[in-house]
Amino acid sequence: MSETFLKIAVPNCTAEEFDGELVAINLETGIYFSIKDGGAVIWRDLVAGHSVQALATLAGDNAALAEGIAAFARQLLDNGLMRPASGAPTASAPAGTAEIVGGMAIPELESFGDMQSLLLLDPVHEVDADAGWPLKDQG
Repeated sequence: MSETFLKIAVPNCTAEEFDGELVAINLETGIYFSIKDGGAVIWRDLVAGHSVQALATLAGDNAALAEGIAAFARQLLDNGLMRPASGAPTASAPAGTAEIVGGMAIPELESFGDMQSLLLLDPVHEVDADAGWPLKDQG
């Protein structure tokens, strides 16, 4: 069985951490996501080079958590926040997931579209001499 390694889907995704919460934005769709608690730890572990399968294995006998970790990784892919990494990178640090797995809830990915229209504006390129800036695409 091959292992799945993921990386942030730059340039179409950007993410920042604020007091333990990750906010990731899919710049193509304009939807942003909140990733908290165990999900934020899993995100950091994936970025650090741990495979999805290695993190799911850390759940031990907790099959629901193992499937939750795998499902969370699929959501990251499906929402364009991460993409498969080529090759098998060497993990840069021990998995933080291992430290919290005993009390970890199934990770969740919360999505928000309330700022979608603002995030999809392209203020650098959507300038019109008559209409001004920013000019929202009428198409």
